[in-house]
Amino acid sequence: MEYIQALLRKYPNRIKYGILILDLFAMIIAIRTYVNYVSIETAIHDATIEQQSKTDELAFTQNFLVNYEKSEYAKYFLEHENNMLLDNEYIIKFEEMYQKQKANTWATTTSYIDYEDKTINSPQESWKKFILDKVSK
Repeated sequence: MEYIQALLRKYPNRIKYGILILDLFAMIIAIRTYVNYVSIETAIHDATIEQQSKTDELAFTQNFLVNYEKSEYAKYFLEHENNMLLDNEYIIKFEEMYQKQKANTWATTTSYIDYEDKTINSPQESWKKFILDKVSK
């Protein structure tokens, strides 16, 4: 014991620096251990999520998709998903001619109909125009 006390009195700075270096190595080992632990936990969590998504995808395929593809309407649905028309199907374009009133540059004011194309983009617009035409007459 006296030998250790003598060394501490003789070389106090060397011992302090040695303990500091050992402490730094211990901190590096502790940090590496913690990072390794966190990466393992993350890998386990990711594997659990991936397993759950694969299970959900398999259940969807077995319970719905196979029955959907075996149904008699599968061809009909798949063609419509891919924007393919069947026989006797047509693309409907809603159009209407609008009237314009124009004043004659002569002294008398006469009106005539000037048609311009306007595309109706949705059935709701077509319905609104139909109602407005019926109400205005």
